[in-house]
Amino acid sequence: MIDVRYRRLDLEDMGFEDLHWAYAYWQERRGEHAMPAWADIDLNVFPPDMLPRVCVVDVTPPAVDFRYRFWGTAITAMHHYDLTQRSVRKLTPPEYASCIWKQYMEVFERREPAAFITEVPLERGLTSYYAVVRMPLSQRGRSVDQILSAEAYGDQAGELRKRFEDLWSAQS
Repeated sequence: MIDVRYRRLDLEDMGFEDLHWAYAYWQERRGEHAMPAWADIDLNVFPPDMLPRVCVVDVTPPAVDFRYRFWGTAITAMHHYDLTQRSVRKLTPPEYASCIWKQYMEVFERREPAAFITEVPLERGLTSYYAVVRMPLSQRGRSVDQILSAEAYGDQAGELRKRFEDLWSAQS
């Protein structure tokens, strides 16, 4: 069993320009509503270098699950597989799937955006880190129908690891 850890990031101080852009766009598109609808989102306006790091999940009732509607190409490159039209539970390893499912559940239950930094142990003792902002979407303004996510992988080696370790020690 591997240990996949994550911490919440402050939405106002995520530390990644792309994530701030995505969050500001989500806020703009929601207008006076609690959250925008999927129809309000235009992926064509996303910066070209950011779009490959975007994904959208559909919330599937009655037993809540999250199925990827859109899975960016950089996410495929990171995972070495594509989960378009498949459940978050199909992420590997299972501990990672559970971690990501919990993040989506938090956004689903609270009906508000959240940002996270996640540590993912890889093969041969290596570890990967990424930051993400997850933002709820709703056709009727009450229940969450989809969740839009934008990811950041950092510009410098070790940048995300240092940020994660600082957050982990401060919140432990």
